[in-house]
Amino acid sequence: MTDTPLNASTCYNLSFFKEMMKELRRVDDNIILRLNGTDTHSENACGDFFSQLSAAYKKRDDAIDYCLKVMDDELDRKNKLLQEDPDDYDTQSSIFSDETKRRMINNERMVEEAVRERTFQVFKNKCRVFDVSSLQAKK
Repeated sequence: MTDTPLNASTCYNLSFFKEMMKELRRVDDNIILRLNGTDTHSENACGDFFSQLSAAYKKRDDAIDYCLKVMDDELDRKNKLLQEDPDDYDTQSSIFSDETKRRMINNERMVEEAVRERTFQVFKNKCRVFDVSSLQAKK
């Protein structure tokens, strides 16, 4: 599922989108198990693991950004239609539905923040040899 290319229908299928995000968060969910199997006294091993986390973060950010852009573009299009015909109740209803879906996708940003904070704390506690001071500046 994580290799499935994103498209507009993926964004509008919230069940699929949330399942995809859940799968992409698996590395965070299993961090304690993964770090228990990692030489946490090795800066290289911790660095490699952090690279995997960063790649997962990028995929998730890209997915959220892409879907928000798709939805914003569609909302712009529908709002223009509504300006042409303010009494088009189907378009009004569709806009309301799309705005709700957009808020749900945008809420994934808050979930991301919480997941990353938790993951970062665990990583920092387990991989003490890895210098996280430069990473905190990027936060």
